[in-house]
Amino acid sequence: MTVSTPTSSALHLHLLLAPRGQLSADGQLGELIRERRSRLGGDGGILYLGPELLAAQGLASADQEAVAVQDSAVITWLQLRFGGRRQSWQLAVAALPAACLDLPPAMSLPW
Repeated sequence: MTVSTPTSSALHLHLLLAPRGQLSADGQLGELIRERRSRLGGDGGILYLGPELLAAQGLASADQEAVAVQDSAVITWLQLRFGGRRQSWQLAVAALPAACLDLPPAMSLPW
């Protein structure tokens, strides 16, 4: 994640947690992340945490997914759009899992 203060060794992130599929199932979250990364460059200031990563980090059970951002206004907008619950996450910059840069799983069409 692009850190707003380069000398900072820790990140305070806002998480939006939801049951698996609530954020990513319709493909709109993936599209939003791609657009932000294209427009803002790098990671676009938004990270996706899949169920396995959340469980590995001890943030939630493996039946949940999340997005993480530094800007609380963005997490508020995402919560209004997708639902879910907010949580804070403090971690060392060096400990940021590379898997956070992955996009949500592609939408599976019913036909």
